[in-house]
Amino acid sequence: MPATRSNRTPGLLIAAEGLDGSGKSAGLDVLARWLERKGRRVHLVAWEPSRIVARAAGVPGGRQVLTPRVAALLAASEAARRIASEIQRPLARGDVVLADRYVWTAVAREVARGLDPAWIASVYRFAPRPDLVLFHRQEPAAALSRALATRRSVAGAEAVALAYGEFLERLMAAYDMLLRDRSAGPWSTAVLVIDPRNAAGPRAIAIRDAIRPMLASGAGHARGSAAAAAAAVASPARP
Repeated sequence: MPATRSNRTPGLLIAAEGLDGSGKSAGLDVLARWLERKGRRVHLVAWEPSRIVARAAGVPGGRQVLTPRVAALLAASEAARRIASEIQRPLARGDVVLADRYVWTAVAREVARGLDPAWIASVYRFAPRPDLVLFHRQEPAAALSRALATRRSVAGAEAVALAYGEFLERLMAAYDMLLRDRSAGPWSTAVLVIDPRNAAGPRAIAIRDAIRPMLASGAGHARGSAAAAAAAVASPARP
């Protein structure tokens, strides 16, 4: 896997994390338009599920050899290639990269599947540290309701909903772990907690206020002054 790039890279990396239905994508779209009006080149990047793992699971006998650790390593290897082309290159040019889900999502999902938090965090330590994580806090019950509302009813739907609801609870617990202890993830970074129950306008203003000092300072990736400015306005993580 490629090594993490220098923290002197001139670009800016903002990652939106959280459960489904929390407003991550819509918030990044609004942020992208604001940044473009500021004259910045912006790249929106979505964190996709691993195609390699999906293909491996689909072949005869694939699920028997695809242990959780093997699946996690395959997914991380694929993510490393995407990060190099879709994130590191634009950052090296000085662009702003907005990631719709990023490494926190990868780590939290693997922890929710039962893997050791420290081990999976070390696997993703190659990834560039974001200048700011926008954590959109969504309760698991709300995320489950949204997911069920957008899917067709199938046989065994109640059992599927129960299993998915339990997974969302574990996923939220993993996110909370990353919020409580920033050293639990691949790197420590500034975090702004966004409450999706607040109106869109105040949410957008809070995000802009967190990012504006980074733009004013030159937006060098992971610069200490920018991270400190963001941390100063970040909402405290709930226990």
